[in-house]
Amino acid sequence: MKRGKWVVIGLLLALLLALAACGGGTTATPTEPAEEAIATEAPAEEPTEEPAAEPTEEPAAEEPTEEPAAEEPTEEPTEEPAATEEPTAEPTEEAATGEMAAEECAETYDGETIVIYQAAGLTGPLAQILGDGFINGSNDAVERINADGGVCGVMMELRLEDSQYDPEQEVAIFERYRAEEPAPVLHLTYGSGAAIALKERVTEDQIPHITAGLSDEAFYLPRGGYTFGTGPIYSDQFAGFLTWLQENWADVKPAEAGDEIVVGVIGWANAFGAGATTPTALAYAEEQGITVLPLESQEISPTADVTGQLQNLLANGANVIYVQSLSFGPAQVIGTLRALQAWDSVVVGGVNWSLNTDVVNILGENAALMDGYYGVMPSYWWNDTDNPGVQMALEDFAASELPETKKDVGYLLSYGQMFGVANVLRHAMNMVGFEGLTGQTVFEAMQDMGTIDVGGMATWQAGGEDRAPNMAQIRQVQFNEDGTYEFVVIEDFFELPDTRPPAGVSMGR
Repeated sequence: MKRGKWVVIGLLLALLLALAACGGGTTATPTEPAEEAIATEAPAEEPTEEPAAEPTEEPAAEEPTEEPAAEEPTEEPTEEPAATEEPTAEPTEEAATGEMAAEECAETYDGETIVIYQAAGLTGPLAQILGDGFINGSNDAVERINADGGVCGVMMELRLEDSQYDPEQEVAIFERYRAEEPAPVLHLTYGSGAAIALKERVTEDQIPHITAGLSDEAFYLPRGGYTFGTGPIYSDQFAGFLTWLQENWADVKPAEAGDEIVVGVIGWANAFGAGATTPTALAYAEEQGITVLPLESQEISPTADVTGQLQNLLANGANVIYVQSLSFGPAQVIGTLRALQAWDSVVVGGVNWSLNTDVVNILGENAALMDGYYGVMPSYWWNDTDNPGVQMALEDFAASELPETKKDVGYLLSYGQMFGVANVLRHAMNMVGFEGLTGQTVFEAMQDMGTIDVGGMATWQAGGEDRAPNMAQIRQVQFNEDGTYEFVVIEDFFELPDTRPPAGVSMGR
């Protein structure tokens, strides 16, 4: 078996090295040269992160090994943005799954155009990893929306600039956008670095910022800001995974594991990688009697060696490994656990961006190594063919003639996101008309809607102080004998624990 173990390691490293040498193709080009970033997040998976999701870097991939520090404002905005309406109830499971009817237009505005501003990594190391899924999904969704008459007759036009997922460049791009006339009515990004760096600026300028960088700091420090998430914050996801584990431990625990759950978290060395193990999430775990070991950091590199980190977690009694990375990050953890012959002694799962097609693609002929991996999933997936939003995405994906390997979280995220944006703009126009559209009136429309349908595949939460949804599924990667695989629902949509930081908590926690 020793020879087989080293063959697995060799194959995995070869695949990762090959990935590092490849670039993801995009149709967009940066408007000005950008300094190469080490990493951001996706998106997208960010996105990116996450992220755009299957990113050169990810959802929508996301963060650099060394995160450029965002300049903190010297004073808080002079006026706290006020919600137009407090949410009247907790979001229901139906709301979380996007079962909502489209709003009718009070008037139509034929001949008008509205620009949708975005920033993401098109070049640089993370872009090569995270891929162009979010670009493809955005383009296809906007083409469909416009072909169906636009948003109350208004055509959507995409504007995208290359940030390389570098927070400093994200800020510079936003500053260029906000100086245009008319100013943006909303702004889209895909990484935690961007979400954190921009959170004060977008609030000061009253421009809603929709991001796949699901940082609790970006959304809730301070409360009432203009930054909104495309999925649950990372600490909520982690706490939800722990809740599911505890309720199902007898059924999912490894054969030799006892009753105590001991979780080892390994995450990228950036804001994204530390996003799960916040003080509030750790306090929740302690309340549940779950032990969470000190976070192990993972270099953001396709050739990173995580043997030492995983051996340390295993030596300290971990019977659960939680992955707070995406793309090559989870692939490295999966391959190493298999090589250490530790896979069957632990439950392995991770953040939403880690449950993605790109991990399977990176593992290549060894893709079945991922069999049994769990992930938090806040939206529907490609195999949910009875979902109307997924049906539209499948139809448009086929029409675009993209390869099957591009069926990733980035495409679905950005595809649904554009329908979410359209729904917000439609509601805002019903409130103030086309001429009345500003960042502030769009913000007020989001607050008034509270729960926002995202193409029937997910929802956003924007009422009161809510800045991110709090519903998710648990899914598992299951391979068939013929080598095909599915992301199978193990636990359907449930409400995640609330781990947002307490109001008034300082930036340094």
